[in-house]
Amino acid sequence: MPHVNCEDCSSSDCETFEKCCPNVCGNKSCVAARYIDIKGNKGPIGMPKGATCDKFMCSQQGSECDIWDGQPVCKCRDRCEREPHFTCASDGMTYYNKCYMDAEACSKGISISEVTCRYHLTWPNTSPIPAETTLHPTTALQTTLPADIQLPTIHSGPTQLAVFVGETASFLCEVSGKPRPEITWEKQLKGKDNTIMRPNHVRGNVVVTNIGQLVIYNAQLPDAGIYTCTAKNVGGSVSSHFPLVVIRREVKGKNAEVNSTNLPFPAEECLKSPDTDDCGEESMSWYYEPKRNNCFTFTYSQCNKNRNHFDTYETCMLSCGGELAAPCSLPSLQGPCKAYEPRWAYSSSLKKCQSFVYGGCGGNENNFESKEACEEMCPFPKNHNCKMCKPRGKMVTSFCKSDFVILGRVTELTEEQESGHALVTVEEILKDEKMGLRFFGKEPLEVTLLNMDWNCPCPNITVADGQLIIMGDVQNGMAILQPDSFVGSSSTRRIRKLREVIHKKTCDFLKDFSAVQ
Repeated sequence: MPHVNCEDCSSSDCETFEKCCPNVCGNKSCVAARYIDIKGNKGPIGMPKGATCDKFMCSQQGSECDIWDGQPVCKCRDRCEREPHFTCASDGMTYYNKCYMDAEACSKGISISEVTCRYHLTWPNTSPIPAETTLHPTTALQTTLPADIQLPTIHSGPTQLAVFVGETASFLCEVSGKPRPEITWEKQLKGKDNTIMRPNHVRGNVVVTNIGQLVIYNAQLPDAGIYTCTAKNVGGSVSSHFPLVVIRREVKGKNAEVNSTNLPFPAEECLKSPDTDDCGEESMSWYYEPKRNNCFTFTYSQCNKNRNHFDTYETCMLSCGGELAAPCSLPSLQGPCKAYEPRWAYSSSLKKCQSFVYGGCGGNENNFESKEACEEMCPFPKNHNCKMCKPRGKMVTSFCKSDFVILGRVTELTEEQESGHALVTVEEILKDEKMGLRFFGKEPLEVTLLNMDWNCPCPNITVADGQLIIMGDVQNGMAILQPDSFVGSSSTRRIRKLREVIHKKTCDFLKDFSAVQ
């Protein structure tokens, strides 16, 4: 059955800004005015002067640009054509026409594609019965797919890609089906016929390889847009949309060179462990932790072994924070109600906050009252108030005030509400006054982390391959780390310094010196 709302209405059923109008079913439906004063002082109004939808793109299927309160917004279509053109869709439903399918996708904030119908929809046969039967009986029309045919499936999900002008972009459309589906690519062009490209096809700077991969060489600003991969065989077809964003490089000055910070940050650098080697001058920097999709502080000694170090949290997240978290990753939803008002939502495909029409109920958390509120939260919260981790003293002072000092590697880390536990493989004991670690043998040491804020963890202890210097206290026989405990990377210079402290009994001297004072 077609997925159409054919309920009848009367004028009393409609809101003040709606009218009871005929619909495609022959009944009547409540229809909202196309333009309305949101302040409620007037009824329907005409399109505001000076407003335009030119170059304003709505990425959600079934949405279109509309002018609301003098500005362009994205809004789900609220009316469709009368002509029936039954459309089978990937959600298992059959719609009255494609417009209704798109409207359903928009109302749910999802993507629904057209597929080949497995059953043939027919109207009642009104033709006169023939006077004579045919000589040979005809074969009944087959309504189901043969068992050896499999519908096409696209396994690679649509991922949004952003590149700078002059770089190469590529999308891989992984498909399966029986027989092997044919892959085609096309760019969605408004008001123009799309050019279909098949494997081994070259058009300008765009190439489709023999495995169906779309490659765009020397990407330019006009190359940005939505590229659609379609997989088709005798069983049907399925499509997936891949957004491409092309960013203009910023050039300062007339003949200035492009700053290295304007180049796209290499993704492989974000996966590297922070460079904690000791090369002299120390400073507090931020590094990206891929397992938690967040940035944290560490002590950076200018060794420059990799690029996973940043001056600010914002720079770190903009460079490496690729995975959007809720609410920024959620689609913009209009909701089922009709108390329309303009709102803002973050668009992951356009990488910016965009206005849309909200119905007044339902929806999700990707819904902000202003553009400023949206940009404050997305693509990541700007009010990140993590402070740099500061130990209670420098390395030598912390060594003297700690109950234990070990060299080891963290093999396991457990997070709890305001605490945690770390399993440490002890490789060398530099100081042990209360636990008798030498009798533990090769057993890992369990260290308790107290007063830990996991949003801004201090000390910044993580599971890593590198050796750490860990200094802590002992309470009731347990190894304890507080937020001001010293935890740092091990290096030849640091270990040599600590051995000198032990050999020269510097801690005893400092103790006597403070007693005299």
